[in-house]
Amino acid sequence: MLALLSSLLQRISLPGPVLALATGVLLGPAVLGVVRIEDFGVPTGELLEQATRITLAVGLAGVALRLPHGYWRRNRRWVVSSIVLGMLVMFAVATGILWALLGVPFLVALTLGAIITPTDPVVTTPIVTGSLAKAKIPSRVRYDISSESGLNDGLGYLFVLLPVLLTTSPETAGRELLLSVFLREILGAALFGALVGYVLARIFLVAKDKGLMEDNSYLGFLLPFALLLLGAGKLLGTDAVLAVFVAAAVFGQVIPQQDEDEEDRVEDVVNRFFLLPIFILLGLALPFGEWSALGWAAPVVLLVALLLRRAVALLALRPLLRRVHSVPETVFLGWFGPIGVSALFYATLAERLTGNHDLFVHATLAITLSVVIHGVSTAPASEWLRRREVGRTS
Repeated sequence: MLALLSSLLQRISLPGPVLALATGVLLGPAVLGVVRIEDFGVPTGELLEQATRITLAVGLAGVALRLPHGYWRRNRRWVVSSIVLGMLVMFAVATGILWALLGVPFLVALTLGAIITPTDPVVTTPIVTGSLAKAKIPSRVRYDISSESGLNDGLGYLFVLLPVLLTTSPETAGRELLLSVFLREILGAALFGALVGYVLARIFLVAKDKGLMEDNSYLGFLLPFALLLLGAGKLLGTDAVLAVFVAAAVFGQVIPQQDEDEEDRVEDVVNRFFLLPIFILLGLALPFGEWSALGWAAPVVLLVALLLRRAVALLALRPLLRRVHSVPETVFLGWFGPIGVSALFYATLAERLTGNHDLFVHATLAITLSVVIHGVSTAPASEWLRRREVGRTS
């Protein structure tokens, strides 16, 4: 039903993640009690971590393939500014607000700040694809949101591991962060992903040229592509999520543009298939009882950190982006920095490594706030941007 009514739901600002999350809450113990996440027979944290890992792999492959040929070369200023400077500002702002107002220890605030820093590539899908987005949001905005969310999602691992290592092994945290996390896991993932992405693209081209695959084989290629990179990257001890994105980005720049356009349509279908189940699972797992124990201040502080981290970052980057985006586009980008699947993945990862369940409780509250607020504002914010752009160019 969600697939059949996707266009209508986007127009009334009820995208798939919002409805899937609501479905999980409705079916779960908080309302009807039809399904409990414990019924799956797997510990909740492990189930959510592995489910989000797979969802991110497929979603990131789709995000990278969505970008047109030559994108990375033409948009160096945005990529470098949003990733190198933007992530640092968002991390600092989020951590400062949480430490000052949430009443948690500094390392907990640092970990939560890292978890909510990356823009989610899966939740942004309704913002950058579909008839609503293409009619009202300029392509450069959609492409820039896609590239940023894909890159900072993989690099978010570095930010999350910093406070995790400071918590679990403070004496060796610096050395581990540099040698193990940055050099081996991050740079290793980038090199491995680039190599495999190029090799697979050449194999793809040979198969197409020799007539060994049909157009309807794209779907059968995309899923194994993402899962192969995810599994191989994990076995090699790299940041597998980043490896998937880099590989897909290289792959997308090598295959012909017409094939890339076909992949764009296919990945939308794949994303919908993988997107909705993870939010239903999240709805089943939401810790309402633990949220109520936090009091009214926690959701307010988390929302402030969530919204201001993005707005402050785009404001700080404005001098560098004057030639890239107009003022209305910058305002739109400053608003749309949703979190979701990637934040859930990093929250479950951080909880497993530190043993601190409070990270999961606070992170899921922030994710729910973001999914709902950014989700229901999709249509009005897109219409606002369209009107401002029309007025500016007329």
